Amino acid sequence: MIWLRRIGAAPLLLLAFILLVGAVRIFTGDLPDQSIGSGIFIAIFGVAAGAGAFFLLRPDILRLREVGFDQLRRWALTNPIGQAVSLYVIAAILMIAAPTYQIVPALLAICVYSVAAPWRAAKQLRWWAHAGLAVLGFCLMFFALAGTGEALAPRGFGEAGMLFLLPMEGFPILLVVSGIVRLVRGAREQ
Repeated sequence: MIWLRRIGAAPLLLLAFILLVGAVRIFTGDLPDQSIGSGIFIAIFGVAAGAGAFFLLRPDILRLREVGFDQLRRWALTNPIGQAVSLYVIAAILMIAAPTYQIVPALLAICVYSVAAPWRAAKQLRWWAHAGLAVLGFCLMFFALAGTGEALAPRGFGEAGMLFLLPMEGFPILLVVSGIVRLVRGAREQ
């Protein structure tokens, strides 16, 4: 059975290598017809192909059979990275379905995350860890949405991308407010 996994991992590793070399060439400017957004989009697919090959070669690391639907749903709703991945997948599907109006699902997804992640962080015992993951999830989701938008349209979001200033400015404020709420709640409990 291990040889079958190795045979399946070989094309994934080759694909990951090709995509990551392409992304590096785009970032360095060797491919003049490509933009930074398409480089980000290609890099995401390269990392996904590499992760797929890794999990084929090392199946003991990730045991999907032991992870039930309830645990996966809980992770997608409570973990900041899970929230970011869930919202990105929904937004990306809608962006691909309607590339003319791609700004709407992207903006809605990042705005929902900007409110949901700090709200969830205020309810956690370890606020700092949750807030750090929320910032990481926000950055990953923001760059992934920008890369997806630029890969679907030549100019990406264009001037409409200025609408993303609202969640970029609102998210840190809401995160600080959630920390203050957690601090006040912790003081009341003691």
